[in-house]
Amino acid sequence: MKIALIAPPWYPIPPVGYGGIEIVVADLATGYQQAGNEVLLIAPGDSTVAAPLFPIVPHHLGLELSAEEQERLRQDCGRRQFQAAIEQGAQVVHDHTDFDHPRGYPLPVVRTIHGPAAERLVRLYGRQTDAGDHFVGISSRQRQLFREASEKMLGSADAIGFAGVVHNPMDVAATPFRSQKEHFALFIGRCDWEKNPDGAIRVARAAGMKLKMALRVNNYERPYFEEHVEPLLGPDVELLPEITPAQKFELLAAAEVVLFTSQWEEPFGLVMTEAGACGTPVVAFARGAAPEVIADGLTGFLVDDEDQMAAAAAKADTLDPYACRRYVEENFSPRVAAEKYVRVFEAVLAEREGGPR
Repeated sequence: MKIALIAPPWYPIPPVGYGGIEIVVADLATGYQQAGNEVLLIAPGDSTVAAPLFPIVPHHLGLELSAEEQERLRQDCGRRQFQAAIEQGAQVVHDHTDFDHPRGYPLPVVRTIHGPAAERLVRLYGRQTDAGDHFVGISSRQRQLFREASEKMLGSADAIGFAGVVHNPMDVAATPFRSQKEHFALFIGRCDWEKNPDGAIRVARAAGMKLKMALRVNNYERPYFEEHVEPLLGPDVELLPEITPAQKFELLAAAEVVLFTSQWEEPFGLVMTEAGACGTPVVAFARGAAPEVIADGLTGFLVDDEDQMAAAAAKADTLDPYACRRYVEENFSPRVAAEKYVRVFEAVLAEREGGPR
């Protein structure tokens, strides 16, 4: 099957720094090829993933633009990407951009939903479903929340045409592994209420562990940092600047435990599978996709509050690093994810040819 894999213009594939969607796209390109499919990656020209590339822009761009300029760029790139998929002979489009193509597009379109069930997205995906597109959730919990929001806003839980759920892939083979850990807890994430970095400080301190924090603090996040995080800093907290992917995986492999203190309904949470691939257990609140990603008692612990999280973090060293890595490899590898997507594509193609949905 020839798959047109469409990515946003903001980062190269794979990204050199931040870029969760771009990591997923890169791993899927690898997985599709491993599963025997032909991939056409339609993405920024400075992408380096080992797949045939149709450069939609010479290099990644757009983050420095205003919101209005970004939207114009997104629309312009989307039109050219969807046209390129036709011209290059793709059989199916796998979209990661949310571009709202005109009705009558001749190829089947399967869209991965990466974000939460915000009203704007619910209504957009409802329109795109009416235009014939299909959707894949990155967790069952995310799909459930979209169905609930769809019923409330659009009058039907089926107004968004879900074709399945496929968890985000994780390339274990390219990930460093350490069985001997250093005695510190690790937090990686944004500095906002959703990610709850101040909670990570409280948990690590209660567990008697040093905390290393790879904390992204942009202009919008600065007030939260100053009000909630900065007052908690001390000698037991090492605050790191924005890190490269290589530095991130070095930290993940070395840490005794990763604290996933996210307190919202996180659709997936790549850091959980990244940590597991490095042989490091994760302690997370039992909400969002965490119960689908973490094997409780094997690759980490699921908890309900910060007190439970501190107690679980203190015993994370009892879990087997090899079991953590093996679980991620067996359940989240690019090959596993790609094969699940291909089954979705085959069902969508069969439906277009008159078969059952």
